[in-house]
Amino acid sequence: MSTLTIDYSGRRYEAFEVSALLAEGVPQETVADAIATERLKTIKAECRKRIYAQASAETQMNMATAAAAVAGNAAFDRSAEEVALLTSTKAALDWVGAMRARVVALADDPEADFTLDASWPECPPELAVLTEQF
Repeated sequence: MSTLTIDYSGRRYEAFEVSALLAEGVPQETVADAIATERLKTIKAECRKRIYAQASAETQMNMATAAAAVAGNAAFDRSAEEVALLTSTKAALDWVGAMRARVVALADDPEADFTLDASWPECPPELAVLTEQF
């Protein structure tokens, strides 16, 4: 992060280097909070990008609609394909939940490299199969 934009003590500091903010009298804690906030926003964007790379917003809506329709059927009336759809949708939702939880862990560790695939939960293979249907 090269510059920050923050509001402090009634003044807006637009695109300031950290050292310049400190020289202007902005407390270290305020600067650290701004850095942490920017890191969190960046990591959330990375998470969103990775989720949408697996399933676009439209695909996710279609999956949810199909799962809701199947869930409306009695369990004993569901076909094998419908059961697979529900199981895969659950795996996808669990993965999204794990991705979102990982955001917090990555944001809390300033040394963590959130750009590495290894920093994120592995996408379940069921999701790739599921998204091909939509």
